Amino acid sequence: MKWLQKKSPEDLRTNKFLNHASSEVNGFAELQQRFERHISILGRSKRTFENYSRHVAALAIHFGKVPTELDPEDIKDYLFELQNRSKTPSQSYFKHTVYGLRFLLKTEGLPYSFLHIPAVTKVKKLPTILSREKVWRMLQSF
Repeated sequence: MKWLQKKSPEDLRTNKFLNHASSEVNGFAELQQRFERHISILGRSKRTFENYSRHVAALAIHFGKVPTELDPEDIKDYLFELQNRSKTPSQSYFKHTVYGLRFLLKTEGLPYSFLHIPAVTKVKKLPTILSREKVWRMLQSF
């Protein structure tokens, strides 16, 4: 009885965005079906679909049209807004929006340059090197 299972907050949030976008944005429901089919065929997880779809739906709701109908400048403005939304913008939210858009373009057979989607660079951190004294203290604490 799948319908009796309690839904997680993430499932509810995803459904809210997808339902809202499907009912308010012309063509989004069909786009979502193609998107889901493409992700499934490529063997991606259900969570990947839900995560990417939620971000694409938020973008569609924001502009009132499917992302493939947007001007590249609209995408840039939206991504800029995401980064400036708070004092500590969520890089994961930004990244998932970009990755969702990339996958959407791939689904629709369009090049990344179609919407001028930026590359997401990974921050390279050097490993923390502990002194011999710190290592010894850690080992002694066990």
